[in-house]
This record gives sequence, structure tokens and C-alpha cells, in this order.
Amino acid sequence: MESSSTSTSSPNKKILVCGGGVIGVCTAYFLAKRGAQVTLVEKSGVACAASGKAGGFLALDWCDGGPVSSLARASFLLHQQLAEELDGSASYGYRRLNTLSLGIQEKLTSNSEKSGLKSTSNSKNSELIPSWVDGNGVVNPASIGTPQTTAQVHPQFFTRAVLSAAVEKYGVNVVMGEVQKVELEGGNEVRGVVVNGELVRGDAVVLALGPWSSKNEMISGLFRISGLKAHSIVLRPQNTEAIGPQALSLKYVTAQGISMDPDVYPRPTVLPTFLDPDGWQGTRTS
Repeated sequence: MESSSTSTSSPNKKILVCGGGVIGVCTAYFLAKRGAQVTLVEKSGVACAASGKAGGFLALDWCDGGPVSSLARASFLLHQQLAEELDGSASYGYRRLNTLSLGIQEKLTSNSEKSGLKSTSNSKNSELIPSWVDGNGVVNPASIGTPQTTAQVHPQFFTRAVLSAAVEKYGVNVVMGEVQKVELEGGNEVRGVVVNGELVRGDAVVLALGPWSSKNEMISGLFRISGLKAHSIVLRPQNTEAIGPQALSLKYVTAQGISMDPDVYPRPTVLPTFLDPDGWQGTRTS
């Protein structure tokens, strides 16, 4: 949404990006890098929801043959470029890694045969099994990604590192507050957004609010947006050096024969010193 008087390429264009997740932060970063005056508005905290708790897994070619194939490939290469610009390996744990598919039987019982899995310590491709995975009960290990095609970031650290660079290098302004509505003039020309009862003026507005976009009357009147619930469990091992850089896509069968398909993403556990663990503290509206 934008004012009809300016275009998105105008160097002095004031753009309001609503939402401090990975989409909003990256949008703010690249717009500001191109010369726009950008204000990012976030209600709670940067990367406080899905953007801070996702797997942070990156794949070059897993979308090949689908409608987002070119986008996925561009994204993978752009992550490499950003890692070079922002020292991603140190700042947010960017690294290339091997990705494996494994079948795992929790415990050998009579139910294991019902699940179609057998215990095979001498399984084909058993050399692929990482040292930190108990090989007992593992079947059908297979490589589904190499350091040339798969990588990862720590999603929360990544989002905050990009915002830190956007603020320090390109002058992005961060405002903490709730976006209550998009203010229009003449019915279709953007004036700005109302944040905690105050108008923040802008020439264009980008809504990157995730499932909370449905609370915006303008958006909900055009199409439906809803959230997809997922679970994320973070385990912190006593010996962090024992876990290698391999991502796992599992078919996990419990002793009772219940099948699950969790993914495992080992990630760096040290918080970069330049990041505030309590969240980004921008300008807060009253």
C-alpha cells in the first residue's frame, strides 16, 4: 500500500514496515539499503514468535519443480551473500551442513514389525549415521542434502543481526507499539499507520504481521489469513561439542507403534555478545 504521489524506488520515500519478524526485518533492511527512509513497527519483540523459534533450515533445491522453485534458489544464495556481509557464521550461526533422512524405532517390541521398521545395526549406509545418534533401531539412513545444497541459521539471532545492521548501516528507525490501523486519505492514499493511538506518517506501508494480519480490517476484508500451529522444543545438551552439524528428517516410531515425523536441527548455543537477550529496545510509543 502506498501513496499515489511516489514510487517505491524514490530515494526519500518514507516506508513503514509493520512486523518485527524475519519477513518484516529483511524487508526493512533491503528497502533501507536501496535508500528508502524506513521505520519498522513491532508490538512485542523482534523475532518473538515463529521467526525466533523456527528451525532456521535452508535448502537450495527442495522446491524444484514447484511454483516457488526460483524463489527458494534465490533465497538460498541470498543467505550466503548476507552471511558474507554480516559475518553470519559468528553473528547468527550460519553454516552449511549435511542433511539426513532416518527411520528410528524407539524400542524393539512386537509393535515394531507392525510399523514396518526393523532393528538393523548393520543397516545399509550406516556410515551416514552421526556419532551422536544411537544407531540401535536406525533404518534406511539416506543423504538428502549436502553442504552444497543445505544450510542453517539460528532464526532469532539471524533476525536480530539483520535488524542491527539495518539500524546501524542504513538508519532504520524501530518503533515499539501496536499497529491499530492503516490511515488512508481520500479512500485509497496512504497517510501512515496508527500506533497506540498516534499517527506515524509514511508514504507506503508493508504489512508483515503473519497471522496477526487478520486483525487488520483492510486485509481481512480482502482475504482470509490464519495461523498454522506447530511445536518447537529446544534441548540444551550438557556437552555442546558432542552434537555435530547434521540436520535430521526422521520417521520416528514409538514403542507403542505411533509414528511421528519430527525434524532435528542442532544449532549454535552461544549468544552473540552484540545481541540483547531480552529483545530489541526501540522507540516506544506511549
